[in-house]
Amino acid sequence: MAAEPIKTVVVDDDHTSAAATMAVLKKFPAVEVTSYIDNSPELMSRLPELDAELLILDIEMPYNNGMNVASIVKKKYPKIEIIFCTGHAYFAADCYDFEPVDFVTKPINEARIQRAIERAQKKLRNNVMDIVGGKKSATKSKKIGINIEGGYRIINVDSILYIEKKARKIYIHTNANKSFVAKYNLTQLEEILAPHDFFRCHQSFIVPIKKIRYVKSNEFGKTYSIMLKECYEEIPLSRSKHAEIKEKLENNGIKFV
Repeated sequence: MAAEPIKTVVVDDDHTSAAATMAVLKKFPAVEVTSYIDNSPELMSRLPELDAELLILDIEMPYNNGMNVASIVKKKYPKIEIIFCTGHAYFAADCYDFEPVDFVTKPINEARIQRAIERAQKKLRNNVMDIVGGKKSATKSKKIGINIEGGYRIINVDSILYIEKKARKIYIHTNANKSFVAKYNLTQLEEILAPHDFFRCHQSFIVPIKKIRYVKSNEFGKTYSIMLKECYEEIPLSRSKHAEIKEKLENNGIKFV
């Protein structure tokens, strides 16, 4: 009895490129393209209803690049496998940080995508076996791809001290005493970093929960700030966020007595 085709979603903001990809995929009965989506926000909102098993994921997209999407997907939907697809082969080394099935370049070569599909079938079979055997565990990548001024950078999330909006620019400050200007707004970065336990503590700041040393208030208890590990800056904490950050800390194993 033949296996059911892999339910596949093609994600690419270039409609012409996506059409070419889907035309090639139609030649393989092992996959069934169930949806085409041309932007990452729509993908993330629709994934719960799509019952997808495989994403054919473009890397260079507006709003949120493919590597960041992969990081979020691997956290929220660990059963979904990913094949990266891009016109630029130099992304390949960075992509493998996100444990994809494969990396293929455009225009898609039939023999190349066939090998990728076969790998996807094998990984999906192994996923089922692991789940039945009680061995399956979700993992999340420690790296994200960030569009910055002047290019593109892979950042280890553990190196991020905090993110700050200042003078209409978004700065990512790291523990290597380096700062990068990101080509996103804070809301976009908040979504990208949510799977890694980052918290929007103020309208202009995002911080990693696990790096919080303590939260302090002034003597009148009207303003709050956060002190972080490896950082000498005081990060402002909005009064409306005070109760929420305590809950976040408790969820991360911090007990209050």
